[in-house]
Amino acid sequence: MSTYAEERPSLDRNWLQKQWRHVRLWRRFFAQAVVRETHYRAHFLTTLLVGLVQLGLGIVPTLLLFGFTAEVHGWSRAEVIALIGVYQIVTGLIATFVAPNLNRMTTYLTEGELDGVLLRPVSSQFYLTLRWINVAELTNVASGIVVLVIGLVQSDLRPGAGQVMQAVVLVGCGSVLLTAVWSAMSFLAFWLQSVNPIGVVYLSMVEAGRYPLVFFPVAVRTFLTFAFPVAFATTFPVRALAGDLGWWPVVLGVGLAIVAMTLVRLVWRRGLLTYSSASS
Repeated sequence: MSTYAEERPSLDRNWLQKQWRHVRLWRRFFAQAVVRETHYRAHFLTTLLVGLVQLGLGIVPTLLLFGFTAEVHGWSRAEVIALIGVYQIVTGLIATFVAPNLNRMTTYLTEGELDGVLLRPVSSQFYLTLRWINVAELTNVASGIVVLVIGLVQSDLRPGAGQVMQAVVLVGCGSVLLTAVWSAMSFLAFWLQSVNPIGVVYLSMVEAGRYPLVFFPVAVRTFLTFAFPVAFATTFPVRALAGDLGWWPVVLGVGLAIVAMTLVRLVWRRGLLTYSSASS
């Protein structure tokens, strides 16, 4: 009994040290990404311009639609603009921290780069999912925040601290859920070898987040809430800022995010069991 009591604090310390090592490693990844970006300033400007063009193209259909009506299924033009801002924030975060890594998944598995990662004293899933960071994409996050604020001001919404907290948590849960879906799809590379076409399909499906959930048929709403949960990343946060959402969807989002990350972890471990070195 005493031996177990003595070993448990040691195990807890080892776990905390391991997690802190991952945090320090990610900070190093981010610092290296910033240094790289300072060496390629043209890439930064190009990313900014492309992001602004994409944002503009996303707003134009909304302006055209609401040129004929003041409201669609309970959504005003200003609220939809706010939703487009949230969509820009979420896709900007994914493009910054997730896309540069998952787009490399096929290369990791087919060219043997995973072999070297497995030898590192860190979680291989953590390394392959968060190693590369595209700092320039944070400009899209900034532009999304600006559009969100404009939409909130035009719709005369003044969310309180609780509503803002709900929206932030939902954006976080939505981003985690979308990352989990893309990760699971990318990890299919263990069995399919190439998953590049799957990434294209994923990015096309994310486009649904530009529009409120109620714009779709019931069956599609269910799909976009539970199977491909983009609703937690865009529609629900805006409804939270409008004061139309309680805490239950927030709790549901947190629960789904935990379940999704657990399942993705299991898929990764299962994939590793089937992996044979590309060089063998």
